[in-house]
Amino acid sequence: MTRFAGGKGLRRIVAVGIVLCAGWALATAVVAANRHQLSPPTRSAPDYGGDAFDHGFTPADLHTLLQAGRPDGLLPNGSRVSLSLNEELQAQIFDLFRRFDPLYGVFAAMEPDTGRVVALVGYRRGGESDPWLPLKAIYPAASLIKVITASAAIERGKVSPQDEISYRGGIYGITRGGLHARDGRGIPRMTLEEAIARSANAVFGKVAVNHVGGPVLEEYLTKFGFGQAIPFDLPVETSRGQVPRDEYELARTGAGFGEVYVSPLHMAMIMSAIASGGAMPRPVLIDRIEDRDGAPLYESSPVKWRDTVLPETANAVVRMMVKTVEMGTSHRTFGTPERTPLLSDMDVAGKTGSLSGWTPSVHFEWFAGVAPVGSPRLALSALVVNDSRWKIKGSYVGKEAFNSYFGYPSSMPPVYAKARGSRKWTRPSRASGKGKPTVKAKTKKPMKPKKVKKAVRSRKRAPAKTSGKDAGKPLAVNASPARTGG
Repeated sequence: MTRFAGGKGLRRIVAVGIVLCAGWALATAVVAANRHQLSPPTRSAPDYGGDAFDHGFTPADLHTLLQAGRPDGLLPNGSRVSLSLNEELQAQIFDLFRRFDPLYGVFAAMEPDTGRVVALVGYRRGGESDPWLPLKAIYPAASLIKVITASAAIERGKVSPQDEISYRGGIYGITRGGLHARDGRGIPRMTLEEAIARSANAVFGKVAVNHVGGPVLEEYLTKFGFGQAIPFDLPVETSRGQVPRDEYELARTGAGFGEVYVSPLHMAMIMSAIASGGAMPRPVLIDRIEDRDGAPLYESSPVKWRDTVLPETANAVVRMMVKTVEMGTSHRTFGTPERTPLLSDMDVAGKTGSLSGWTPSVHFEWFAGVAPVGSPRLALSALVVNDSRWKIKGSYVGKEAFNSYFGYPSSMPPVYAKARGSRKWTRPSRASGKGKPTVKAKTKKPMKPKKVKKAVRSRKRAPAKTSGKDAGKPLAVNASPARTGG
């Protein structure tokens, strides 16, 4: 009887194992089917012609200047053209990509008030420069779309940054049942400000469905320039976003899992609009053109391209994005003001995004940001496309760009290992009225005397750290796959 029962129990264990394996295989297949199956970027120019033709030369002439990384040069017709590029920033970002050698590195930066593009960097593994990469809208926007979802929710959904939204399950998953989770005992809640800082998909999925809606989200994508041809001196692909009518798919789209694609240049323009009270500038690359004799033929001037959101909406969103750097998804990279002098002198606002896509699968790691908040001088977007050989994230590229542009020392990238509960977000005390989240560090229990002695002995036996010849080399980063949509 005992032998029979034991055999029956073994068969049950085997059956459960088979079911679990089958479930894992099915889940893997579903995830693979939902990935953005796109082709890697070609070396050809985007389809749109650009305004360079209006000045008597082709975009290919400017492409040649960008590959050289120079802000000025002679054109085939003998004219001298001066570009708005910051040569030092352009060179440092390209050198950073070459130093870590990701599969692709893409970067765009501009002045929010004038629209002058100060950097356009495209990098392919092996050290190849490809200035067309920042102008292509083939990259999934991922969680960067949360900035637009939040803008629509605040302006049209009547949600404030401090409003708490209940959700079910973990913050990074979206379920159909969780879209209508009600407040109640034991139901977790999160403010919209915290949700954008931590890139909480569950919260933004619910906000997209219950506070924004498909038609409004589509309207705000248009307000921010999606589906619109961007006026620029070089050809730029039109960013596009497909807003589904199905409730669950709408939630996924509003959180960053949908069919929304954006160029890095356009993303820098969106950051400029959020930082400048909602006014999106027309991007400018050509500052000045002179003929053979030095007579001016053309000189640029700042022009607003479009209005996006109301000033109060833009100000609320940019303040929320500061929390991303202070204690959200970019905090590990930017660190504290003591470790990053830049943060002692100015507030930096940012948003991260990560997603898997293409064939074979790669990991997109975005960072879009602006600084200083309140008086913006630089808006940027950085994208690192990693394969299985992980290198760096977009947050690190953004941080180094700010350091370079504002004259602060460079830094080393962090090791992107998941923090083991050493930090957690706590809601602000209602009595204080400041509305600022605080960070608590977990304290360790005091060790018993015996354990203290063992710890001391083990430290004595441990070899001392030595500063070898490789101490000054960049860290080799090995990390787990990107958290989808984060």
